[in-house]
Amino acid sequence: MNISADQSVQDIAHSCRENRLLQNGYRVVNVIEIRAMGTKITSMGTQTAAHELRFRFGENWTNFLSVVDERRLAEATASLAAVLGDLKGKSFLDVGCGSGIHSLAAVRLGASRVFSFDFDLQSVECTKQMKQRFAQESNWHIETGSVLDEGYLRQIGSFDVVYSWGVLHHTGNMWKALELVTIPAQDKLFISIYNDQGWKSSFWQWYKRTYNRMTRPIQRLMEASVFFWTWVKPLFFHYRATRKRWKEYVKSRGMSPWYDVVDWAGGYPFEVATPEALESFFQKRGFNLHYSDIRGYGLCNDFVFVRT
Repeated sequence: MNISADQSVQDIAHSCRENRLLQNGYRVVNVIEIRAMGTKITSMGTQTAAHELRFRFGENWTNFLSVVDERRLAEATASLAAVLGDLKGKSFLDVGCGSGIHSLAAVRLGASRVFSFDFDLQSVECTKQMKQRFAQESNWHIETGSVLDEGYLRQIGSFDVVYSWGVLHHTGNMWKALELVTIPAQDKLFISIYNDQGWKSSFWQWYKRTYNRMTRPIQRLMEASVFFWTWVKPLFFHYRATRKRWKEYVKSRGMSPWYDVVDWAGGYPFEVATPEALESFFQKRGFNLHYSDIRGYGLCNDFVFVRT
């Protein structure tokens, strides 16, 4: 039995461990497990239909949580401050919070209210663990939600700063997500989107889609392949520079080189955009470009837009 968007909400809810609704027309937040006629679907959120492929982002973030320490938190906080400046007294919305490390950074930068959501339940739980470990008493709300749910975004209200790093290109409907994320943005909107490399981006879309169809042993081999080309090969030709880059990788928003490799190998759905297309898109919606960091290649480009 296939689970489709035109099923009744009640039929789906009865099969779910969480009494929530499925997406594509419904206000679903997340479904942990759906069993119907022996079919098991895990970690499925509102971004895609039940039959579509999706990388287990929450599982990777949960693994990353094991290496989070004060040094990583300090680097994440410094990187956020460098782009967004002083957050004291401001409200902060983290769209697709993942591990929660940047929500925590916003707390540490003095945000008066932090609101984090993700469609992936494991990511939500990971963020809750981050709060439990480092900011129990903060004004920080965490819940499950979808950036593709217009009703949900209107319901949560407006925020001084809306932040979404490396998320919207993984929703399965990037341009819709970019459109809807403007709704709660009262002042600043920070987004980070994969750079469009033409045929190279098409290759990586194929690679990621293939990865998510494979068994776990094959996925491990594909992760190792990405690790080889990203780190091992450069080590032979540029030993000192590569070694330095590895040691200082934590300065990249407090991230981990290995867990970023896993994310790159399997991060699907996967979409890209050119800087020019993004700037034009937001200008038409009443946002001017305030800051950009164009890294090029297959990396994420960062943008801060300000509502006019």
